[in-house]
Amino acid sequence: MSVDETQYFTLLRTALWNEPLAIEEPIDWSAVMQLANRHATNILIAGVATCMKGDNKPSQDMFDQMQTALRGNLIRQLQLKQILVAAVRLLRQNGIELVLLKGFSLAMLYPNPNLRQFGDIDVYIGLDKFHEACALLRTLPGGYNWGEVTDIGHHYNIEFGSLPLEVHRLSAEVEDEDDAACYTVIEQDGLARNPQRVDFEGIEVLIPSKEFMVFYTFFHAWNHFLTSGVGWRQLSDVAMTLHTYLGSLTQGSNFDVEKLHQWLDDMHLMQPWQTFGYLLVHNLGLPVAEMPFYDAHCHRRARRLYRFIMEEGNFNRDRSFRRKRPQRRLWKIIHSIICVFIDCFRIAKVFPSMAFRKMRTTLKFSMKKNFQKN
Repeated sequence: MSVDETQYFTLLRTALWNEPLAIEEPIDWSAVMQLANRHATNILIAGVATCMKGDNKPSQDMFDQMQTALRGNLIRQLQLKQILVAAVRLLRQNGIELVLLKGFSLAMLYPNPNLRQFGDIDVYIGLDKFHEACALLRTLPGGYNWGEVTDIGHHYNIEFGSLPLEVHRLSAEVEDEDDAACYTVIEQDGLARNPQRVDFEGIEVLIPSKEFMVFYTFFHAWNHFLTSGVGWRQLSDVAMTLHTYLGSLTQGSNFDVEKLHQWLDDMHLMQPWQTFGYLLVHNLGLPVAEMPFYDAHCHRRARRLYRFIMEEGNFNRDRSFRRKRPQRRLWKIIHSIICVFIDCFRIAKVFPSMAFRKMRTTLKFSMKKNFQKN
């Protein structure tokens, strides 16, 4: 691990656990913030850096940039809060309850919720009320939609200027048919039957069950790794959910560890869970006691995964080839197949046993989806 990486993780751990900062050697703020931007943790790092004193604090120019970013993030959160509160009230007046996914539901778990950056609102409606909810939400002032409501895909977007609201009929799109059936059961348990009720800006909002919060946050990070590159923001989210629901202060919160174990097994995710978990402990400082099913023996695989994460970052994988999608249908299909093989070769470097399964299910899923569209 380089000096810049070591300093980056020290600053990130300070932001996550609200602990005193201890860095004696000079900080290359340009290099550290480059890492932070790559992993969508620049607001977390800025929150720590702007409170620093002494010779190691950022230069005035860097300090001003950080303050601007912090203000911009706070303004965006306030705007998103207004949209969310309006959406909750409108749907509730019409007998529909939404469940808040990601974003705000995760920010609540951080020591300073204002430092967990995100760009949109994700809400789960489910299948029964999906079309009705979308029709209602389209009436909110300032919103415009991306075309007609469709049952292809797992969510529908409504834009409020540059502020997106994603309305989910499914909380995730699962490619493998058997896994999709298992996931439906998990989703119903965590979102439909056992949601938590929390206070949000003076209004009661539903968020997923404790077990689903942990499972889904990891599942989301895993899907980022498979498709677009995962960053330390997603892994920080996993660490925060585990710390909140399995930490020493919440031992009486009756978190069902066996249910989590069953869900991970059903979705063939135990090996990735333990590999990522090693990094949560050793890079982000999550206590081992708060990392269920921790396995120190996966350190070699975890080191390979670490290098992939550092190279790719959050949505920062080199996707130049993927962006060059041909216009003609045949060449578009060939291009998609090549992308699948590229991804599977990449996955095999860390999780070889899962690479072929991923390739098979993705090809089958893509063909089915293209058939639906045409």
